[in-house]
Amino acid sequence: MGGRGVAWVWRRRLLVWEEESVTECTVLLHDIVLQDHTCDRWRWLLDPINGCSVKDTYHYLTSVDAPPDQGLFDYVWHKQVPLKVSLFSWRLLRNRLPTKDNLVRWHIIAEDNTCVGECGSLETANHLLFRCDPFSSIWFAVLQWLGLSFVAPDRCRTHFIQFGHLAGLPSSSYLFLQLIWMACVWVI
Repeated sequence: MGGRGVAWVWRRRLLVWEEESVTECTVLLHDIVLQDHTCDRWRWLLDPINGCSVKDTYHYLTSVDAPPDQGLFDYVWHKQVPLKVSLFSWRLLRNRLPTKDNLVRWHIIAEDNTCVGECGSLETANHLLFRCDPFSSIWFAVLQWLGLSFVAPDRCRTHFIQFGHLAGLPSSSYLFLQLIWMACVWVI
């Protein structure tokens, strides 16, 4: 395969959004170096020894004690979290931050709602935290620091829930991970 995906062959002509996805993929894979003599494989956190199974996945999905949204804000308003971080996280999860899309919707500013990251996209909380390169790169660094792999959703509520309840980790780590999440969004 050629460098940067130039040798990729498609069975049909790609649509514009598919070309953009391929471009994003090549950017993400640009710094990845595969080594010939190293075993490269996925690790299933629910069962790291035997790997993925439908039975284990079904059991995990059906044995969750409470719906993910129930008690969502219990972690946000935890006594160990500074009040300003709790308030910021609460406003973020309820889409009440003064991002440009909200300011336009609230008739506070005119139609200029392009991202402050100068990427040309519409500025929303989800975009700033999870899609805009200058700001979203902190998640990669945090996951690397924690030694975790995580396919991150690009919506605040879903990201908060999934980040705090990573599969295979004990429930005692939930609070710790959600505290890290709130610290990250506060820093970004």
